[in-house]
Amino acid sequence: YGSFLHSETVPNALFFFGDIQRNDSFEFRKALRNHDVDLLVLSSPGGSVWEGLNMAGIIHDKELNTYVPKKSVKGEGNCASACSFMLFADETRSVEGKLGVHQFLSTDSKKKEEIGSTQKTAQFAVSEIIGFLNEFETPSWVFERMFQQSDMYYFKEKELVQLETEVTDELVAHYA
Repeated sequence: YGSFLHSETVPNALFFFGDIQRNDSFEFRKALRNHDVDLLVLSSPGGSVWEGLNMAGIIHDKELNTYVPKKSVKGEGNCASACSFMLFADETRSVEGKLGVHQFLSTDSKKKEEIGSTQKTAQFAVSEIIGFLNEFETPSWVFERMFQQSDMYYFKEKELVQLETEVTDELVAHYA
């Protein structure tokens, strides 16, 4: 199944031990259709951000368990970069190996040189914004609205209700 391995020795598991590449999410879905799987064993240095996010969505939707072993077929167990999205998608994730994350970046060395400093500054700012908003217990869907476009996003009436932004008569009277 592309980068995924299945073995009758451990029939309820899929193994992912390579780079995350284009079409891995397609192969993942195919493997899940063909086998009764509830565990995904991960040891990947990462790869395609979008494929990693797609597979993370599948893991979350299917409520699969994830596990990073201490040892892998390629040495030490390691789930890094886009692989971490897949691990975080599971509520009962288990890690005995290494788990690593980093800012997203360009792999084109010329572009990387040109935008590296700006990219680092922007991503640091985003991490700080998320940190503060998490401290304020801001619902996570607000981050999606905030970071998905460059134009101003104004919350719809229904969203404002979810954010408990109602101005009560008591509040008006107090600050009249």
